Amino acid sequence: MSAQQLDVKKSWRAIRRYRLIVAAVAAVGLLVGLAAGFLVPPLHTATSLVVLPPPLAADPEKATGTQSIETQVFIAESEPVLRSAGQNLSPALPSEVVKGRVKVTAVTDDVIQIDAKGTTAGQSMRLANAVAEVYLVFVTTDQKLPGDLGKKTGARVLEQATTARGGNLAIHLGIFGLLGALIGAVASSIGVLAKVRGDRRLRLRDEIADAVGLPVLASVSSYQATDVSDWAYLLEHYSPTAVEAWSLRKTLHHLGLDVKGGGPVSLTVISFTGDDKALPLGPQLAALATSIGITTSIVVDSHQEPAGTTALSIHLVVVDRDAPHLVGAERTTNTIVALSAGTVTAEELARLAVAAAADDRNIDGLVVTDPDPTDRTIGRVSQSMRRSSSRLPTLLTGTARRGK
Repeated sequence: MSAQQLDVKKSWRAIRRYRLIVAAVAAVGLLVGLAAGFLVPPLHTATSLVVLPPPLAADPEKATGTQSIETQVFIAESEPVLRSAGQNLSPALPSEVVKGRVKVTAVTDDVIQIDAKGTTAGQSMRLANAVAEVYLVFVTTDQKLPGDLGKKTGARVLEQATTARGGNLAIHLGIFGLLGALIGAVASSIGVLAKVRGDRRLRLRDEIADAVGLPVLASVSSYQATDVSDWAYLLEHYSPTAVEAWSLRKTLHHLGLDVKGGGPVSLTVISFTGDDKALPLGPQLAALATSIGITTSIVVDSHQEPAGTTALSIHLVVVDRDAPHLVGAERTTNTIVALSAGTVTAEELARLAVAAAADDRNIDGLVVTDPDPTDRTIGRVSQSMRRSSSRLPTLLTGTARRGK
């Protein structure tokens, strides 16, 4: 049961993640449904009632027996009756159309009800009355059908169709539109679930933490840097929001890198190739450290800016997803991994952890950039503790969005 609930939650998160696509397809379905509603006009319904004729006195068997209402309904809906009724309309209707528009039911043991549909109120009433007339001729005369109605004897029309109901265009379009939107939403949801089923990328903080058994230290919004001017602006004018600043400062505090007046310390920030949202984390940490009075420098490929002795050196290391190598990278006081939600698989993250262990490095934690909006996990509680304890309050950090 727990696995089934987990699958339902995961599916719902996937649909919410792609809700714009689902909404767009549902809107297209709505338009298609409205168009179909215009192409298929609403049908009006008219009703006529017929009393079964009494058995002929000349027939001793019928005179002493009773009539079967089921038999009479079957006769009224038979192909000869419906074909003859369709031919007596102007314009004539094929028997297949008449069969789809006429429904005969037994109201009592002696009365049958004929419901007929038409594109107009007049057509539905004429069709209902035509079926009633042909049926009465069929059961009260020896005329062959279809053909001339001939002389009608013993007619028992209780109520002719004089009014029609239904045919409201607004309701008709509403039904078609809602049906189209529902089909579009269901189809797009199935497509989304089929797409994410084979997606092994980690999106939830608990999934990321469980992949390598390391805690998620913080979650922050990424800084959108696409060219040199963006990186220069980030290094010189970066001003995090209150939520981002607190998350970054807690990261430095957890690693013991925010102590003023101590000896020089260093931090390696590892990210994966292609994960552009995680690359700015190192400069973001440097800008935050500088803003609280800690002299900081950034080291990229052993090139340090600015030059001179600093209290905190942040080394940026980018590794290959398939074959991560840390051999040759300078040793630092602490090491963290920066990754954005939905970009790295458990296998890729595990390969990095193995490479770090092979180089005799300890990874102190993970920082997730741009966490999934639907993520209600924190990535700081071990998997065994989550299984044995009740759900903990969720701390949503780093979800605020800041304009550049």
